[in-house]
Amino acid sequence: MEKVTIGDAELYLGDCLEILPTLQGVDAVVSDPPYELKMNCGTSKLYGTRVMQFDFDIPGVTRDTVLPALDLAFEKASSFHCFCDPEQFAGIASIARANGMTPKPWAKLKACPPPPMPGNWWPSAFEMACYGYKPGAFFGDQSAKRRNAMTFDSYRHGIRAEEKVDHPTQKWLPMIEYIVSSIVPPSGVACDPFMGSGTTGVACIRLDRKFIGIECERKYFDIACERIENEQRQARLAI
Repeated sequence: MEKVTIGDAELYLGDCLEILPTLQGVDAVVSDPPYELKMNCGTSKLYGTRVMQFDFDIPGVTRDTVLPALDLAFEKASSFHCFCDPEQFAGIASIARANGMTPKPWAKLKACPPPPMPGNWWPSAFEMACYGYKPGAFFGDQSAKRRNAMTFDSYRHGIRAEEKVDHPTQKWLPMIEYIVSSIVPPSGVACDPFMGSGTTGVACIRLDRKFIGIECERKYFDIACERIENEQRQARLAI
């Protein structure tokens, strides 16, 4: 295990199943764990060359790592928001209930969904998530128009290109900022057991929240450290 502290962010390189039991309570879990996704839809030139092939998660990671880790994390938290595969939703919701939370579905509608490919049915125009909360948990979104299905953009065609890093499932920073501001109280603590490129940590620095992140792969841990350090530096310059 390796620990790096950057301002109010504590970043751990190691196994989340070993690190989570050592942590104190947090306000919320905000995470995008591995989906155990495997797709090979081939290549099409109908809309320009486009390859739809994803195979970057370890088989069995949901059973062996994702669900046990979220169980440990939910025990320490008042609320959570977790992106997931449809097959993972029931397991995450069950763990949330066992930890005294009320789980509910949430969806990100894609501002620019993929075009239909030859031979497929309806292309995915949304991403699924599960959120939940214990009685009395903080909730900061007081908009009269708030819903559990919201439209957000993604890193495409150079949009916010300066934020894009070498990670296959990097989440859209404005979306994560919205989630963090909604379920993590001011000066509160967010935990991401599957930190990846550190987007949740960047959002926390921007919003003056504390952050605890865990990542098992050195490549992505280093990317997260660099992004969060850069964000912390910008925050200091703004004071």
